[in-house]
Amino acid sequence: MGLSCECRDWDWEGDGWGYYYPEDIITLQTKRRRRCCSCRVLIDIGADCVKFNRIRYPQDEIEEKIHGEDGEILLAPWYMCSICGEIYLNLTAIGYCPQINDDMREDIKEYHQMTGWKP
Repeated sequence: MGLSCECRDWDWEGDGWGYYYPEDIITLQTKRRRRCCSCRVLIDIGADCVKFNRIRYPQDEIEEKIHGEDGEILLAPWYMCSICGEIYLNLTAIGYCPQINDDMREDIKEYHQMTGWKP
């Protein structure tokens, strides 16, 4: 999808799922390895990663009765490896809005092309 800086003013209306912005890099402490939602590499248990807590809102009357009209339904979290997670955190810190299922390595290349930065 590419980099965008428009999401800071965007208000999610509850369609589909959303996620909370992660604060920092954590250590993966699950029972099994997880796949990076960006580059698809397997993240080992105990490795550094970024965790995205995902949610959605009730989609029908039954879910509204269970969770309330504005209740959040927790979904399985997604994870990014330390490399993709660091790119994500840095891009969001300077005001960009990368999509968590985009390849962060491609997003950083796009950022370098837009800014004229040469490694």
